[in-house]
Amino acid sequence: MNRHTTHILLLLLVFLSLATSVDARKKKKVAEPEVAALVPDKAASKYKAMPDSHPKLPPKPYIMGGGGGSHMHGIDVSHYQPNINWKETAKDVKVGFVYIKATEGKDHVDDTYEYNIREARRNGVRAGSYHFFRANVTGADQFRNFTRIVSKSQQDLIPMVDVESLNGMTIATMHTRLLELLQLITHEYGVRPLIYTGRNFYNKYFGAYSQFKPYKFMIAQYTKEEPILMNNDDYVIWQYTGHGSVKGIRGTVDQSRFHGRHSINEILYGK
Repeated sequence: MNRHTTHILLLLLVFLSLATSVDARKKKKVAEPEVAALVPDKAASKYKAMPDSHPKLPPKPYIMGGGGGSHMHGIDVSHYQPNINWKETAKDVKVGFVYIKATEGKDHVDDTYEYNIREARRNGVRAGSYHFFRANVTGADQFRNFTRIVSKSQQDLIPMVDVESLNGMTIATMHTRLLELLQLITHEYGVRPLIYTGRNFYNKYFGAYSQFKPYKFMIAQYTKEEPILMNNDDYVIWQYTGHGSVKGIRGTVDQSRFHGRHSINEILYGK
């Protein structure tokens, strides 16, 4: 092989070596995006779909008022507050919850109940139902009246029983019939109901009777000072006025707030 041929072969080898190197670099550049695509996008991963769940209602603000302190406030309503504009009422910071009258005695049904329970909840207000107790009617009869109207699926709060009078009965009869009603509601709804009454009525007819100690109470007292019960008994909610004013309701309305260390978590139904 002469020197000229050797020179040509060397040039061919250099050319092939350079071509192979360029081709390899091209292949590497094509492959790089494919490898990068396998790395998880950390920013995008924050927005992964979560499992289905029931949305929680946004918490209402805790406000000052009703004797001082910072607590959630609420209302209770009945046919005495007709044609409530729940869209407006739901915007009021003083309406963190509502108790709605459903029934009374043996067969009375509040004619605004179905509208109120539906519209309050539809507009985001946590709602519960109450029965107005009559001591001259058996607990079983009152239980049947309440349960034929109040659906478990419509309740955000535990049931409440409003007790304000003996209706001409003895204390023993009132206690017997009330306990029957409370126990039947507890069995049906799976939770002890809240009892509403006034401070004086509590001190006279509940404070000294141990059978009512397992129950939570809402206490009415329309003064600037928080109620003080017999034996310094505790209670969950203080109804501090019967002449409150909130958006969407013409006229006055009962207003309440949680007492002391208590909060709405204690009266939520099915939590």
